Amino acid sequence: MKGATAEEHGKLCADRKRSTERAMQGEAPAVAPAELPEGGEIDLTDLDGCPYYARVLQADLEGLVDRFGQKLPAPHEFEAYCREENLCPYELSKRLAPHARIVTAPYAFFFHPHIRRSLLTWLGVDPARIDLVIDEAHNLPNQLRDLTTVALPQESVRRARAEVAERGDFQLPDGPSASRFLDLVGAAVEELIQALARDDDAVLPPTVFEDALLTALGGTSHRLDTWLGALATWGENLRDERRRERRLPRSWVHTVALTLLSWPQLEPPAYVKVATRLPRPALEAYALDASAAARPIRDCHLSVHLSGTLSPLEEYRDSLGLGPESRTLDVPSHFPPENRKFLYDPTVTTRFEDLKSDPRAITRLADRLVEVLQTLPVKTAVFFPSFELMHKVLEAGLQSQLPGNVFIEYHKIPMGDLWRSVEGWKKDPEGTILIGVAGGRLSEGIDYPDEELEAVVMVGIPYPRPTAKREALRRFLDAKTGRGWQYTVDAPAQRAILQATGRMIRSENDRGIAILLDRRAPAFASVLPGLAPIDDLAKVTHAFYGRRARWSSKASRAPVGPAPRRTPSTGGNGI
Repeated sequence: MKGATAEEHGKLCADRKRSTERAMQGEAPAVAPAELPEGGEIDLTDLDGCPYYARVLQADLEGLVDRFGQKLPAPHEFEAYCREENLCPYELSKRLAPHARIVTAPYAFFFHPHIRRSLLTWLGVDPARIDLVIDEAHNLPNQLRDLTTVALPQESVRRARAEVAERGDFQLPDGPSASRFLDLVGAAVEELIQALARDDDAVLPPTVFEDALLTALGGTSHRLDTWLGALATWGENLRDERRRERRLPRSWVHTVALTLLSWPQLEPPAYVKVATRLPRPALEAYALDASAAARPIRDCHLSVHLSGTLSPLEEYRDSLGLGPESRTLDVPSHFPPENRKFLYDPTVTTRFEDLKSDPRAITRLADRLVEVLQTLPVKTAVFFPSFELMHKVLEAGLQSQLPGNVFIEYHKIPMGDLWRSVEGWKKDPEGTILIGVAGGRLSEGIDYPDEELEAVVMVGIPYPRPTAKREALRRFLDAKTGRGWQYTVDAPAQRAILQATGRMIRSENDRGIAILLDRRAPAFASVLPGLAPIDDLAKVTHAFYGRRARWSSKASRAPVGPAPRRTPSTGGNGI
């Protein structure tokens, strides 16, 4: 089951549930063991049904509603209870949901069309009865763009070709063999990526992919659709066969065929087609219009969208197509303003042109960062605009001078390992410096209350990496709102700054200093109250933090986190 998608898991689970229901209705022999060990696990390999689902069907639902209604369990408490009672927590959640007034779920449960239909069925409500609350709403537009983007990775075509070779080649109606067809598709995809995507990505000329396929295959668009239909049918039969064998109901041929069938319909202005190298070589129809996937919001009775970094509110409203009649409310923080100080250094910058033209710019940046860190007698987070710049500054002298117990994040560290390492660093009295990237998991997904973090240093302004997709999005929003640059460049940088600097202030009692090492910082003065250039930093930190002992570079030890890998970076948002 490793690597299975939610859809594949769902198909196999549905089969087990149907078998369980038939057995309980006497239509099939019951194969689930009558007695289940307390908190034990059952090997489901040779069972038609699912004993955990059977226990849910047999459970005293009214009693459970009363139990959990009196004391709402935390997720881990609910899971522990289900494990002890041999109940499926997912199926039990679905049966309890209609009895709840408030249901929380990930975005996909509401915005993925198929899952939303299921959710509404489980709840037994019409959308017009739903009051929708979207938390951390600043993430939603990009989530919806990703949800509706269609990709054709090189690896998928390669796996489809291998699938045909494994199962046996076959002839397409009045056309080439399936293997020959997939060979030509793979060659066309690879040629476009190699020819166009010299950097991260590049926009495809109109119909260039379709024309390349038709030229190579010597057919018409109608014949191409016929061949793709035959491939899709073959793949669907393979998925059904694997499902009957209780294997993952997966077919790469089916996936590639459906992607190619949908490709001609994914046209401007809602989509832009690109060839990408990172994070994987692929052709993509990148969704520019998040408002299409946001339509279910308008079916609800009302919706409330909130985030500590939702500003500019107009950008969010326009991206989702909520309309000018939507009411906006900017609520100032109720935390004491004197508990947070914003400073910036006008002597350095991470501007790309400056770093490229000055061979000593990185070294000076590293030296200046060391000077700043040595004046901060508290646990400090350092956030870079990208992994690439982080590696360069570490290698330019920063890593050898880091004091105490340091955590350095590297690209693609598993979330579990990351969480455990950071929790260890937070509790370690010798923990001094936390290093990561703006817009990543350390700077947005984790809280550091009280003295776990009392200073943030941002090395540069986290402007998003320029790519063909971002430029296409800028042009799209320019045509739609006239504010393309503000919405695609300034607003993401502003949110990344506020998210990162907000890590140290999680309650009215938290205090901290945020320092931006970049002379461009005044561009964001409107959202950084009291922003001032660094004068005598040692004097400022002494007045703010009192007489705390400063870290000594002589106490340097190896980082508590894994050292950064020397691999190509995917940019500031590539965690």
